[in-house]
Amino acid sequence: MFILPSKEDADFIVGHSKQFFRKDDNFLDRQTAVYHYKQAKFEEFEKFKDKGSYELRGLTFIKNDKKWKRFLALHKFFELNQAPGWMEEDLKNKKIIKAAEKIDGSLLQPVLIDGKIYFKTKLSFEAYQAKRANEIMLKNPAIKRYILDKFKENKIPVFEYISPKSQVVMDYGKEDLILIQVRDLKTGEYDLEFEKEAKREGLLCAKEFEIKSLKEFIKLAETKKDIEGWILIFEDMKFVKVKTDEYLRRHKLLGKIQPHEIIAAILEKRDYEYKEILNKKSEKYEYFREIENKFWEKYNKLKKEAKKAIKLPKKVFKKKYAFHPYYELFAMCKNRGMEEFDGWIKKHTARFKGAKKFLELD
Repeated sequence: MFILPSKEDADFIVGHSKQFFRKDDNFLDRQTAVYHYKQAKFEEFEKFKDKGSYELRGLTFIKNDKKWKRFLALHKFFELNQAPGWMEEDLKNKKIIKAAEKIDGSLLQPVLIDGKIYFKTKLSFEAYQAKRANEIMLKNPAIKRYILDKFKENKIPVFEYISPKSQVVMDYGKEDLILIQVRDLKTGEYDLEFEKEAKREGLLCAKEFEIKSLKEFIKLAETKKDIEGWILIFEDMKFVKVKTDEYLRRHKLLGKIQPHEIIAAILEKRDYEYKEILNKKSEKYEYFREIENKFWEKYNKLKKEAKKAIKLPKKVFKKKYAFHPYYELFAMCKNRGMEEFDGWIKKHTARFKGAKKFLELD
């Protein structure tokens, strides 16, 4: 059911599609090759599906004694209504056999080198999240024992790392490793009942939900507030993401925080939206505050200067400010009044380049 690519297959895909790439590196003096994609165009996945393209999502090979050992992550699947085959119309008559919470963290896969476990993100062994996961595992023998047992069974458990510092969109308010799937390394098949054993061993798993119809999950997504959404697994092993409306609203703000979007929120007096959903310990909150502080410092300085400038006689004003970088702003305020100040700032910071220039960001 799952087509697992050899390294040669993965290299073929990378060599024939601009969407996919390989990252070569060394870890613990071992050659590593990690495969991923730049975009998620359905057509490119379909074009190379017979070579296993849907597995090129953090797929990792580690060389040992001239042989490459393959470590799976999760196969690529789409959100509801994002691609052909994942449309509501395609799925409405299919039976859902499992529903679990979609965790909004950093995907982590363990690898085994010389009998020792090391975590990696989709692309890196050195990422902060991977290093923290290693430290969590060292403090929790149950996690280490469980992973080693799964590797002995030729299976790989896949986790999500959550923490206040690494907040993506949802704020879980704690640091933890959450087990989300277990796969067979030889066949790619998923263990649909891994939670029973994992919980007995003391591991934290993604919450399972009562089976409902697809229509019911879509309806629930309109009002559910405290989760990203669900991973639904259908009887034909089709995986589908269904995200809540609240998550999508938050993601629009936090998916990738941009300076021009923060400035717009400040000027429109809706910066509280960021403050309400960002954990104050998160890197994203620190970035938001950095941009906010830079903006107010520049804004207040210019406004103070503009108020002085508009009181000057025209000849004196022109002589003093003719070559000033904000001459246009000051001249507009002098001719039309200070009430135009915010509108000018908003217009000239509406795009990334304008905001970057205004904030004097490198």
